[in-house]
Amino acid sequence: MISSGASQSYALAELALRLELPFQGQADLQLTGVAPLHEAGPGDLSFLHDPKWLPELARSRAAAVILPETMQGSYAGNALWSKNPYLSFARVMQIFYPAPACEPARSALAVLDPLASIDPSARIEDFVRVDARAVIGPEVWLGTGVVVGAGSTIARGSRLYPGVKVYANCSIGQNCILHANAVIGADGFGFAESPEGYQKIPQIGGVRIGNNVEIGANSCIDRGTLGDTIIADGVKIDNLVQIGHNVEIGAHSVIAGQTGVAGSTRIGSRCRIGGQVGFAGHLQITDGVVIAGQSAITRDIRQAGVYVGVIPAQEARSWRRLVARLRQLNRRSQDSVAVPEKSSANEE
Repeated sequence: MISSGASQSYALAELALRLELPFQGQADLQLTGVAPLHEAGPGDLSFLHDPKWLPELARSRAAAVILPETMQGSYAGNALWSKNPYLSFARVMQIFYPAPACEPARSALAVLDPLASIDPSARIEDFVRVDARAVIGPEVWLGTGVVVGAGSTIARGSRLYPGVKVYANCSIGQNCILHANAVIGADGFGFAESPEGYQKIPQIGGVRIGNNVEIGANSCIDRGTLGDTIIADGVKIDNLVQIGHNVEIGAHSVIAGQTGVAGSTRIGSRCRIGGQVGFAGHLQITDGVVIAGQSAITRDIRQAGVYVGVIPAQEARSWRRLVARLRQLNRRSQDSVAVPEKSSANEE
């Protein structure tokens, strides 16, 4: 449940002003928290963005509700009218439950190289290690056990939760969030086969992460072999995601959990990628692509749209024969579409 434990209450009219939304109802109604429709009580603000939840709205005890503006005239209670109720819900959550402020601190149990630059406003918790030439910017929060390697930079306002590891010569932009045990800048999976086995290819690139990026727990972003792996501004990456060396992910793309992206693949801006998607290496994915969960992406995607492909693995030759037959069936289906013939004069 989303509890009503906000630190302060807000009047309905005040929320409408801050969210820049029209409202109806009691202007001075005090709202103390946010809760889903079926759990909301007096004092709670709730929201509805999908008509399938209309029965829940009728039964809800919420004091006020964020509703689609198309419902104006069909609801008599206290309401905020929004073109995008889900986005308005996200913003009202930020008002009621703001992120904790970074309070400057420097633990005596941290290991801080004298050649590192650490802003006095940063928060450095127990057992943090910051190596030589690393730069920790203003209001950066390094949780317990975080490691920042030599020459890496963490820009203003970013928070690294306990156990995050940032290897040497990586950069993290402003206002980023890295959740527990994420690893930034480990070696890419680069090996050359030889008669004696596999020879390691030194991975001498880095990782460059833009501003306002969020990376989930236990996700890994490998450093580049020569150039850098690049995560652009606004990217959101879920837990347990693997990003290979020299991958580039465009601005404001989102990637759900357990997805893997092989080396040198480039994903465009504002893409939405479901969970457990697998990308082969050296692919080009254009902007605005949506990929359903568990899809296998083995070829470039040059046109925006929704893509899905889930067939269980099988022996390679069988798979190739199956794909060939599917293509033949598709061609036959297209060829079988008959064009109606014009009627003759006699038939008329």
